[in-house]
Formats: sequence, structure tokens, C-alpha cells
Amino acid sequence: MITIGLPRGLYYFKHYVLWEEFFRNLGCDIVVSDETNKHILDMGVKYCSNETCLPVKVFHGHVMSLKDKVDYIFIPRYISVDKNEYTCPNFCGLPDMTALNLKNQVKILDINVHIDMFPYLILKSLKELGKVLNLEYSYVVNALKEAYLVFTKKQESSNNFEPFNSIKDKTKISLSILGHPYMIYDSYLSMKLIEKLNKRNISIYTPDNIDNITKRINAYPFQGKIFWDIGFELLGSAFTFTSNEVVDGIIYLTPFACGVDAFILEFIQRRFKSSDSLPILKLTVDEHTGEAGFDTRVEAFLDMVG
Repeated sequence: MITIGLPRGLYYFKHYVLWEEFFRNLGCDIVVSDETNKHILDMGVKYCSNETCLPVKVFHGHVMSLKDKVDYIFIPRYISVDKNEYTCPNFCGLPDMTALNLKNQVKILDINVHIDMFPYLILKSLKELGKVLNLEYSYVVNALKEAYLVFTKKQESSNNFEPFNSIKDKTKISLSILGHPYMIYDSYLSMKLIEKLNKRNISIYTPDNIDNITKRINAYPFQGKIFWDIGFELLGSAFTFTSNEVVDGIIYLTPFACGVDAFILEFIQRRFKSSDSLPILKLTVDEHTGEAGFDTRVEAFLDMVG
């Protein structure tokens, strides 16, 4: 039986249900890399250039941690995931970048996802993947269709943000945690931020609590324009939480040298400055960030919003 490795980084946090279900449907064994730790981070730093953002470095570390455990490592090539929505350039070339940086030490399977301009590429990729795994094309296509149904049901169940008819509990602090999913949900990169806030009985909202349509509608003034998919997620989430007065403040987690975040944060801060809006704390993380200083900034912010 063929064993497929799934690196626990980048879009894994958004689409892991889809790809795990897909390879299970194909009859493959799946090995997911361990949660991010210092060893994985150090390996990523070793194999990536200094100019690469922290999450991409960590991703390389996850790939290396799987190298001797699997037959193939799956690295999807995300270009666009919806109409007018494009990913970071690092994602567009991630399979090639990984193969080059790791000097072809791993066998990589990839699928091209370009929904905006060339959606047929995913079918072409499935045909190639079927050849590599010695599986019929129709079987591979059906496996992805079934996995997608499971994925959409899971996604719908997580959209549980209902502020419009609710009354905020004034005795309890509520915060929105914004950032790329691989920053928010990777406990090592986020310094266990969500866990620490939960221990303090603070209500937490993330972009996953809002459905995609609401986020796109509220991503003013970029609706209908070509934009980053993560940009729509973060702008729409920030403006949705603000307009409904559900949260007391926003914590924005960003990796050092993220070009997309440089723009998105500027758009959010400009909107907030032009109105009597929420306090926002920007926390920038890289491989040298210390947890003590991180926690001190969070404590000071909680004192302010509390």
C-alpha cells in the first residue's frame, strides 16, 4: 500500500479534511507530520533562504520530517481557490521550491488548483496523479468529489458566528484572532495564544467562524476585484466583527516578511483610524521571537481592552 505524507503546514490547516479524505478514498495510508516543534523549525531554517517567510520555512521542516516515513509527499500547487482570488506567490511555486531547496531528497505529488483562470488543470493533475499511483482516472476523480462533499459539510458546521441577534456579555472579554490559518492554529508559531486566552475565559472568534459569503461582502472596497484569498478572509472578518460590536479588540498574528499581511494590515488600520473602532494588537513572529516578550505584549493589550 502506498503511503502519502501530508506536511502539517500552510494550507494543511485549511484543507486537511479534503486531502486526508481524498487519499483515504484512494486506499492510501496517510502520515501527517508532527506538530511544529523546535527541531522542525530548525530544519526548515536550514533548508530555506533568510528571505523566506517563517511559515514556508516551517513547511520545509515538516517535509523533511516525513522524508523517510512515506513513499510520496503531497504538496498541492495553489494558484487560485475561487474566482478573482489568488494565493501568495510562494504557494504557486511551492512544489518546485520545495524540491529545489531539499535537492530532490523527497518524491513529491502535486495537484494544480487554479479555479479562476484554468479550473481544468485540476483534472489534468488528477490524471497525472492516477498514473503515478497506478489508478484509473475516473476512480481518482470520484475520490476527490466524495472528499469535497465531506470537506464542505465540515466547513459549513464551523461557521457558527451569530452576532446579529445576540447580546454581548459585557462581563466577559471577547477577542478576534486574525491571521493566516497556519499562524493561528499552529500552536508553536502562535505561542499557544488561543490556549492561553481560553485559560483566561476569553471568548475567541477567528475567520473560520464567519461564512465565506459574509466575509467577501464585508471586504469593502475589494468585492468583485482580483485580490488575495487570505486578504478577503482577513479584511471581511475584521470588518464583520467591528460592525457587529461583538469583540472588544483584535489580535493580528503575522509572520515577519509577509508581503500580503503588509497590505492587509494597512487596509485594516486605515479603516480603524477613520472611525471610533476597535483596538488592534499586531504581533509579528519569526524564528527568533521569544515567548516572554510575546506574552508581555498580550498581557498589556488585555489590560487595555479589559
